[in-house]
Amino acid sequence: MNQQQQQQDIGFLTINEISQLANDLIAADEEVGRIELELKAAKERARIIREETIPGEMQEAGLKALILMSGQKLSIRQEVYASIPAKGKDEAFNWLDDNGFGGVIKSEVKISIGKGEMEIANRFIELATEMGADAEFSKNINAMTLKALIREQLASGSDFPLDLFGARPVWQAKITQK
Repeated sequence: MNQQQQQQDIGFLTINEISQLANDLIAADEEVGRIELELKAAKERARIIREETIPGEMQEAGLKALILMSGQKLSIRQEVYASIPAKGKDEAFNWLDDNGFGGVIKSEVKISIGKGEMEIANRFIELATEMGADAEFSKNINAMTLKALIREQLASGSDFPLDLFGARPVWQAKITQK
């Protein structure tokens, strides 16, 4: 194909102009990739400062909070990350039941049912099955409820099985505006 044919108008843009747009797209995608890597690194730096450096230094100094010269408040608090591993879900629920925390478990049969209503749930499944319906039963714990329970147990000095709940307590620094 000669240069004149490449310049041939194929509508609004020439082949060379479309090729340039393709090159622009490649460059833009590369820039996005580079910026995403930079963002990931910046987020990790912020996480380390927020969850490790500041809490460690403040705990060593015996501080829970302080007012910065800017008027902002720097404080630390314990946070919990938790996610019950799928393969250990039954064991975690049994532990909650056995230790008096079964009330945080919610059972579902197309509707939310509290622990004290298991008899109703079982009867509902029986009736649905008798009527030819495919009834499903599941148990869940609201993530915020689980975090609050774990925080409460850690604060009370309880021997809570963190591994069973995929839990990891961390101290976090927080800056609030004046």
